[in-house]
Amino acid sequence: MAAGEPGEPGDQGGYGFRFLPQKTFASLSSQESTGRLRQWSMLGRIQAQAFGFDQVFRAYRKDDFVMAFFKDPNVIPNLKLLSDSGQWITLGFAIGRLRKI
Repeated sequence: MAAGEPGEPGDQGGYGFRFLPQKTFASLSSQESTGRLRQWSMLGRIQAQAFGFDQVFRAYRKDDFVMAFFKDPNVIPNLKLLSDSGQWITLGFAIGRLRKI
């Protein structure tokens, strides 16, 4: 890679993510899977979401990748989490409710 190219250590641009709401996961929606999820009371309590990213993943930058993911403006309003009360909320809502213990 040439100096200044995205993905190099010290690059201020970081990773960019995009939400892929149209992506489906056949492994979670098959009749066999839903039956097993129901058996373990997980049906409706597990969800898969897809996000794409704009750079080559490099294992030595894994920490940068994870931090960029959770701070990305396309992830915050779209990433769903299951709250303690069993309601699906977005990461953006959860961040506003986090408190230091």
